Amino acid sequence: MKKFIKNLIAQLNYLFKNQKIPDVLNNLNIETTSRCNLKCKFCAYEKRDLEVVPHETMSYDFFVEVVNQALEIGYKNIGLTPQTGDIFMDKEIFKKFQYLDQKKILESYYFYTNFIPLNNDKIIKIFDLNKLKNFGISIYGHDKDSYQSFSGGAESSYYKLINNLNFFYECLLKNKNKNLTIEISQRAKKNFKLNDSKSELSEILKKILSIKNVEYSKNSEFNNWGGIVKDEDVKGLDIKLNDTQKKKIGSCSLIYSRMIVGANGLVNACACRDANFTLAIGDLKVNKLKEIISLKNKKYKDLIMRQEKNDFPAVCKSCDFYKSIYQDNDFIWSFRNVQVKHYSLKDTLQTLEKR
Repeated sequence: MKKFIKNLIAQLNYLFKNQKIPDVLNNLNIETTSRCNLKCKFCAYEKRDLEVVPHETMSYDFFVEVVNQALEIGYKNIGLTPQTGDIFMDKEIFKKFQYLDQKKILESYYFYTNFIPLNNDKIIKIFDLNKLKNFGISIYGHDKDSYQSFSGGAESSYYKLINNLNFFYECLLKNKNKNLTIEISQRAKKNFKLNDSKSELSEILKKILSIKNVEYSKNSEFNNWGGIVKDEDVKGLDIKLNDTQKKKIGSCSLIYSRMIVGANGLVNACACRDANFTLAIGDLKVNKLKEIISLKNKKYKDLIMRQEKNDFPAVCKSCDFYKSIYQDNDFIWSFRNVQVKHYSLKDTLQTLEKR
């Protein structure tokens, strides 16, 4: 019933042209690396087209250029979670964090990590980052066997995770940065309940969750990455891929508010589940960011107009992450305590037209 009402409201909003588009200058994602240390069965990492999106790391100098162009346009918050991969596979990531911390007009940045590539020194450094307002730790499974089944990781990486989480807990007890929020996102089988589990992974998670400013979510429903990940890929994991037949009404708010600059310089209109950058609208090694994220860019304008006519590209048709601009979209979920303004399509297009 709730889903029916939500769709009905969206249809009425579409009819009366009542849109709610998150501020287009609120959030830009920058993929500093597309490399990963795991091979999760529910992820598109192993299925990326390496001729289009190779596994690589963005140079420090190019990162600085991307950040400067983003700030020049007016972006206030930067997401650093790779499309697929882990941010800490970037050996220069703390140097890049330091550069962001120096930018006075930047409000915040965030990232997700599987937490395995870190060591004690790097974990300590996280708490000293002054513009990091929140970050997420992705946990796969609930014990050693399920961790290995979900992530494809070796037994040694499981114990590295346990050691890192134990040290992280000790750091949290001493942490004086009250503005930092941590989200623990656990991927587990359908019937799993953390409080009922006694594994060493569950026990350290329960300790961490006892700390203020640590949030928790558990999910056994998984994204299909625009149809790239199939049911057979997750067979035996006791998880469910989300329904791809979600009714789509009007353009997706993600193509306005959640773009990504790939490690190779391609600018993709969707930072969520288009792993092969099929919605790429430009290349930062060829054009400036303000020229790419603009209605003067025919590729971008055509994508917006096409979606507004409910004519969706293949990856969008199969995507379960779609968020209509005709529904409430207070979902800039990656930022905590960030006020997100919403605008009409007309106002949003005017903003993009000025670039």
